[in-house]
Amino acid sequence: MSVIHYFPRYSQAENFVTNNTILLLLRLREFDRLKFEKLMEELCAEVDEEAALSGSWLHFRQQVKTGKSVVDGFIAQDSIKIAIETKLGGTFDLKQIENHLAVFANEQHKFLILLNPTQGELPQERLESIRQLAATRAAQILPLTFQDIIEKARGRYGQYEEVLALIEDYEAFCSEMSLLPRDQVTLFVPPCGQSYEDNIQFRLYYCSATWSRRRAKYIGIYKDRKISAIGRIAKIVVCDIDMVTNKTVKNSESITPEETERILGAAVNARKRNWDLTVGNKFYLLDALEATEFRKSSPRGIMGHRYLDLEEILNRRPPDDLAELAAILREYTWE
Repeated sequence: MSVIHYFPRYSQAENFVTNNTILLLLRLREFDRLKFEKLMEELCAEVDEEAALSGSWLHFRQQVKTGKSVVDGFIAQDSIKIAIETKLGGTFDLKQIENHLAVFANEQHKFLILLNPTQGELPQERLESIRQLAATRAAQILPLTFQDIIEKARGRYGQYEEVLALIEDYEAFCSEMSLLPRDQVTLFVPPCGQSYEDNIQFRLYYCSATWSRRRAKYIGIYKDRKISAIGRIAKIVVCDIDMVTNKTVKNSESITPEETERILGAAVNARKRNWDLTVGNKFYLLDALEATEFRKSSPRGIMGHRYLDLEEILNRRPPDDLAELAAILREYTWE
């Protein structure tokens, strides 16, 4: 079974991750150049208010003096160059940064993005040294995480379904590469609806193998504006199902007889609703499932899946004990 992604997988090299990030930015710019400019402005402002650009790079002017005359109308596009240095671990080398800065010439806007999973890996003293080097080339340093790019891109382009699919696949790629540390405190909340009882009974969730999803630590079984059970994701299996022999085939991961039985049970029940799970699905298998009542406070249900940052909601690290976490969540709500 072949799953098609916007962004290639199966490599952890830094240049491979960088290439996918460049590909995302390129496609965002091609879709809407003005929105891309605003996205870059937001990323600048996120790390340094003084680095934020003033106005758009595409200038519309009337009555512009040239020194010898006054033109009635004027449109100009500023030049821009963006360089990216990625570190999946460790800090950034000053000599390497100095060499990278040689890529810049006479562009109006010069950005060197320092990209890594968490800003904690870039000490303030090292960042200041890098900024001093960049100043010699009139370049701006943007220390960003993969999560920064994802959140800002979704905020700027999220209303466009075709671009949202692109951003979500990049997010899933980053998650698969363990580039999103927040995954360890993230609760994945898909709407379960008709499969709700099966999700509870068989301790799993299933969806199309082509859907791009983050590898969150937890999953919430959601229906009727509340999460009624929370589980910890043990593994995600992409497989086909042979309903005649009662076996799973073409498994992406090894699974136990007990896990196979749960997948088969879900497939049998789904068939009663005229759902075919035999080809092209992935199954989120949970090592445990605890009842809770984690309610959505805002009106109306969710239109699609959601990701909830449990550390942000609880204002502390979620407890390791799943039963304790389920009990605590009864005291909270989410938007």
